Amino acid sequence: MSGVVLIPIVVYIVLFAPQYLILAVSTILAFLALLEFNGLGLHKKRDGAFDLLGAATGAALVPLLFFCGLEAFLPALVCLVFLFYLYGLLSKRELPESSLDISHKVLGLAYLGLPLSFLTPLAEFEQGRLWLMFLLVVIWSNDTFAYFAGRKLGRHKLAPVISPKKTVEGAVAGVIGGAAVGLVFVHFTGMDSSPLNTIVITVVVGIVAMAGDLAESLLKRGAGVKDSGTIIPGHGGVLDRIDSLIFPIPLLYYYLVLKAFYA
Repeated sequence: MSGVVLIPIVVYIVLFAPQYLILAVSTILAFLALLEFNGLGLHKKRDGAFDLLGAATGAALVPLLFFCGLEAFLPALVCLVFLFYLYGLLSKRELPESSLDISHKVLGLAYLGLPLSFLTPLAEFEQGRLWLMFLLVVIWSNDTFAYFAGRKLGRHKLAPVISPKKTVEGAVAGVIGGAAVGLVFVHFTGMDSSPLNTIVITVVVGIVAMAGDLAESLLKRGAGVKDSGTIIPGHGGVLDRIDSLIFPIPLLYYYLVLKAFYA
């Protein structure tokens, strides 16, 4: 039921909503995902104020990089790392706890704040909205084919320690299924992409998306939790829903940069 409600909303925002609504949604996603990411740290005691600071500053990267350019990330990162360490120095927490928490927050900036900052610039390319929808459709298809093929045909574990239910057979079926759906999507939408280029980018996206899924599974396994959150009934947290998107978003952005350069 959650999917039935959310998917049409996502499709509308991606294809028809004003640019600044995509920016706003990206910022909100970053904030919520970073709040959940805070709970996956190895420090034992949470600091509510620091969690809010980390999530808010990480989410602020999204509009900052949109208005100032992606090259603003490094100076912003330096400033935020300084801010986090300053907070750690002034807090009264034990040093091991503070150190682990600060390191985790800094990782969150690169892991979530930066990739989600590519969403709005990605939509600005020629046919950018279609490319963004293409990315979502391919990843959704990967997940669907991998799930059903894994249940029916899965014999060999892909990453048994990190994600015991994922299989090699499911992963292969997901990549192939995603490529097939990507070809159909490009054909019927009239996107400017040859069949060969479409297959290559869908296969690469499928592999990178799986890496993103496993990366979040690694964080959850380390934290000893099943889901990153409970905000979406039946689906876990925001981070659980976007983990496969995190790495492919900047990948597709730079693919389109190169495509435009060599056009």
